Amino acid sequence: MIRPLALLPPLLLAACATDRGAPFNPVASVAYSALGHDPFWLVTIGDDSIILTLGDEGGRADGALDSHSFPRALPQVDGEFRRWESGDGTATIAIQARPGPCDGSGGRRYEDHVRVRLSGRELAGCGGRLLGGADD
Repeated sequence: MIRPLALLPPLLLAACATDRGAPFNPVASVAYSALGHDPFWLVTIGDDSIILTLGDEGGRADGALDSHSFPRALPQVDGEFRRWESGDGTATIAIQARPGPCDGSGGRRYEDHVRVRLSGRELAGCGGRLLGGADD
């Protein structure tokens, strides 16, 4: 016969070893990402959506953030540019990546210059593969 109090220590240990879950990931299978500052923004293109996260006007990444989701679009190649467009009506996003080393914040260099247009607003930054950083 198992005494109910005998089960208490294993249950308490199990409660202490809870899984905190996976870190936040706005999309699965990231296909492309880009970021900018002043204000901070981050765009992530994944398997089924495009997520644009914006900081406050003139804000930094540690301030209030607002995320917008759009259906994923396949890239279109126009000359040397890659372009993604998604949304409809007044809620549209267009992302344009132009090859060439881009100096981002913190001394990091990326493979592309990126422009994001969101319903008339334009953001500039860097994206693609990280080529090097301040600690190289």
